[in-house]
Amino acid sequence: MSGCNHLAERLRALLAERDIAPGGRLPPERQLATELGVSRASLREALRRLIDLGIVQSRQGSGTYLAPVDLVDLLGARLQLEPYAARLAARRRTAEDLARLDDALAELRATYDDTAAFGAADVRLHRAVTDAAHSPTVRVLLDAIADLLRHSRNTTAPEATIRTATLAQLDRLVQAIRAGDAHGAERAMREHLDAVGAALDRTGGR
Repeated sequence: MSGCNHLAERLRALLAERDIAPGGRLPPERQLATELGVSRASLREALRRLIDLGIVQSRQGSGTYLAPVDLVDLLGARLQLEPYAARLAARRRTAEDLARLDDALAELRATYDDTAAFGAADVRLHRAVTDAAHSPTVRVLLDAIADLLRHSRNTTAPEATIRTATLAQLDRLVQAIRAGDAHGAERAMREHLDAVGAALDRTGGR
């Protein structure tokens, strides 16, 4: 990875830690450069990279902002990628992958009453599925939208009925992966994402 791309990834990680909402303004360049330990010129190159990727936006005379999230487009991308990742995971999972999936599912259950922690556990479980697919291409594509997924989870996680359904859906997904049932894992992931879309409709997230 080039120096600029590496710095852009570090910047993305820093913004994710700050939990800046889509459409939110980034901290001043001087502050970001100091926190990352780089020159402002290097930071601007990384920002231009994120602008080219559509992750941030520069507004003349106003500053730099995280791009707004189109949840319809985001869900469409997930429907193309994540069922395929689940299918691969069922075929390629290792004992270590299954242990990570079990841990993530247990964490999801344990954080049911904590909306923020539940959303974070949900993200980790989906990442465990991606890791179990053992596909660098799928990982890169899903990593590219990982920061955007937080907004989707923040929109749906506050509803207890959605959390209950999510637990059941992801339990079926993990069990299908454990059984090596590629078709069942793909179907379980697709059903889960369809339910996410319906939840976004109900909560006004789309």
